[in-house]
Amino acid sequence: MTQRHTTSFHQGAAPLIAFAALTALVDVYAGNRLQSLSPLSMAAVSFTLTAAFFIGLDVVRQGAAATFRPLTTHSADVVAINVSTAVTWLSMLYALKYLEPAVVNVVGLAIGPVFTVLLNPLLRKQSAVLRSETAVSLGITAVIAVLVWGSVTGRTGVGSVGAADAFLGIGLTLLTGIGSTANVIYSKRLSEAGLVPQSVLSVRFFLTIAVTWAMTAISDNPQVGEVFLPAAIIAVIGVGLPLYLIQVGIRHTEPITASLLCTLSPLFAFLLQLPDQRLHTSLLTLVSIIAITALVGVGTLARGRHDRRVQQTAAAAAPPEAEHAATTPLKEGDSQ
Repeated sequence: MTQRHTTSFHQGAAPLIAFAALTALVDVYAGNRLQSLSPLSMAAVSFTLTAAFFIGLDVVRQGAAATFRPLTTHSADVVAINVSTAVTWLSMLYALKYLEPAVVNVVGLAIGPVFTVLLNPLLRKQSAVLRSETAVSLGITAVIAVLVWGSVTGRTGVGSVGAADAFLGIGLTLLTGIGSTANVIYSKRLSEAGLVPQSVLSVRFFLTIAVTWAMTAISDNPQVGEVFLPAAIIAVIGVGLPLYLIQVGIRHTEPITASLLCTLSPLFAFLLQLPDQRLHTSLLTLVSIIAITALVGVGTLARGRHDRRVQQTAAAAAPPEAEHAATTPLKEGDSQ
């Protein structure tokens, strides 16, 4: 049975901002490590460890039958989130081989609000996107277009990578954004269906694990031994903990709010990548990130005000009923 959770910007904001910071950290760390290691092997080990942890946790909490029940009771949404998870992470890991981590981060996440505005009315008809959120999404699109131009012309932190590699990296990053948007929406759908965050995380990695291990098995240089330690680190700081945080955040916010807050991640990524010797500081990247951060601020403030108005309206309507119920004496034969 579908459950509607009241949205609360304040309850959802903290875990979503923490998610943004951890996502930035893993992008910078993986961007450095993936220059010499296999993205496929890294993903295979990371997601296997993450899935094992959350499945084990959920089995202990509610038993194996309940853990895997969503595979039959909510099969369409589970399949969708498995596909979107695989698309998001595989495209992101390969994009990091070609582009500056902050650019991958900013394009992959910042495009999310745009796709959310387009897809939300189709997938979640009961919720509405605010006009201010639509305007913010269009502004983010314009900034992303500038970053795409900067990547192709060698004006970002990695310098000139060649037009072919730049376009390939941007294409993969756009796939990351599409997948990330679908992740947010289908996570919200499963949350509204009554699944707690760890239950969603227990059933969302099966396709990613199958694809990455299959491709690793046929790889000429799988490097499983070399990637195990960095993959384990990514499993904790880049997969398990941040995905739990975003699932908690999504539970308390609308998808567009979650998408907007996640776009703060590029600011963290830019700061974290400064010590990386293979990158130089790009003014274009910094200005673009500041612009997107400002737009995010406008969007989140608008949603916060909207949620407060909704809650105040509901609170204003509720007290008379509660007071009437509390002051009306029970008649004989009535029960509490």
